[in-house]
Amino acid sequence: MEREIAIFTPNLLDWEGKKPVIGGLERYIRALAELLTDMGYAVSFHQNAHRDFQITYLGWPVYGYQADPQHLNVTIERIEKSVPGRVLYSSILQQVYYRPGSICISHGVWWELPGSSPALARAAYENHVAAALFQASLIISCDYNFLNVARAIYPDLAGRKIQVIPNFVDLERFYPREGSSRKGIRVLYPRRLSRERGFTLLQAVIPSLLAAYPELEFQFAIDTNTPRYLEAFHAWRQGEAHNERLLYCHPDFDAMPGVYADADIVVIPTIYSEGTSFSCLEAMAMGKAIIATNVGGLTNLIIDNYNGLLIHPTAEYLAQALRFLIEHPRERARLGKNAAATARVFDRKLWEARWRQFINKVYPLG
Repeated sequence: MEREIAIFTPNLLDWEGKKPVIGGLERYIRALAELLTDMGYAVSFHQNAHRDFQITYLGWPVYGYQADPQHLNVTIERIEKSVPGRVLYSSILQQVYYRPGSICISHGVWWELPGSSPALARAAYENHVAAALFQASLIISCDYNFLNVARAIYPDLAGRKIQVIPNFVDLERFYPREGSSRKGIRVLYPRRLSRERGFTLLQAVIPSLLAAYPELEFQFAIDTNTPRYLEAFHAWRQGEAHNERLLYCHPDFDAMPGVYADADIVVIPTIYSEGTSFSCLEAMAMGKAIIATNVGGLTNLIIDNYNGLLIHPTAEYLAQALRFLIEHPRERARLGKNAAATARVFDRKLWEARWRQFINKVYPLG
């Protein structure tokens, strides 16, 4: 039993259990499962589903539990009752009960939605954050923003229960290389088409920039997880005057280094709910000029005017930053060079070494 670790996660696979979900959380828990397996643990995944299923994915058993999106707490209770032994919780936001002696993961503050009320923010941390702090043995946070917010609200518990391990980048896959020989300037958006990831912010500045710079094009590297996002994207793109310079692709993870290599500028225009972004780390490792907003864990990655431009999340600041980098190629090169050097301290091997220490402490073998 001590070798077995059950990872509770919203979705490693889609609700049918047929294909992997593409996202930062899913990539994170896959990497963690690989590490646990390498350390000698028997890993299983437990997730939401349209109907119960049990399959094997990449050698791991994955159990789906029939869930109602409006009443996920019922499914969480069922999973808790069905799975004995050691549990690792992939996200604080998933639930409000944690087994003693367990680890849960925080992927950043999520309640800073613009326009949200103090009451909603209070409900988020009094329900979810407090539950994790009081019940779990350890919270691994991917950024210092979550630690500092929690420390301000629960100083003693946060200091004892939270440790920070920033997200990682695989430097053997992501590194500076020659791009294509094409002419012009390409801006890459390698993110979900959602409001929190800043898609609407970027939308607002694109028409004027395309009109002002005939050599400019935008590339959207986007997943297919959410059909309604794709429908809205294509409807918007169809109506744009210069849509021949609005490119898009649906690359898998293996294709992403090539997508970054073809970009001159990478935008990470998050509005809320961000940790230490995988997209930002990958762009840094590739030596790209990055524009990121001063939201969440992005402030742990980008030092303004050293390894990128760190801006306030408004269309005005985003347009200003894009114009500057479009017009100053030497600045793009300087920021990209410093970004690649910074990325070395986020190597996946260092992430694994830090995780090993805490796994051995909380879930010892023998």
